[in-house]
Amino acid sequence: MVSPSSSSSGFFSLCVALLILMVRWASGNSEGDVLYALRKSLSDPDNVLESWDPNLVSPCTWFHITCNGDNHVTRVDLGNSNLSGHLVPDLGKLEHLQYLELYKNNIQGTIPPELG
Repeated sequence: MVSPSSSSSGFFSLCVALLILMVRWASGNSEGDVLYALRKSLSDPDNVLESWDPNLVSPCTWFHITCNGDNHVTRVDLGNSNLSGHLVPDLGKLEHLQYLELYKNNIQGTIPPELG
């Protein structure tokens, strides 16, 4: 028979593990949230950004996005995509971003200082 203390300990461990997973899930798509904010700020008549779904766990599966081995966004390739609009300051939150290609689009305004 299982003692009440070992049963409680197992239940507590399970709760802690679930809490950790929930926190990771909730914060795990912050890069996706940033990119989705960019998507919303742009006009995309050719549906180039159609795969940018904020409900997915990681933007690493989206077209035009490259991630490193730790699943952090390192590259956004949107050159020659017929996009118009403006950049969002939240792009500065992509801490691992190395390349942001936007040539041959109609993106207006200044480069947000948050991009460094």
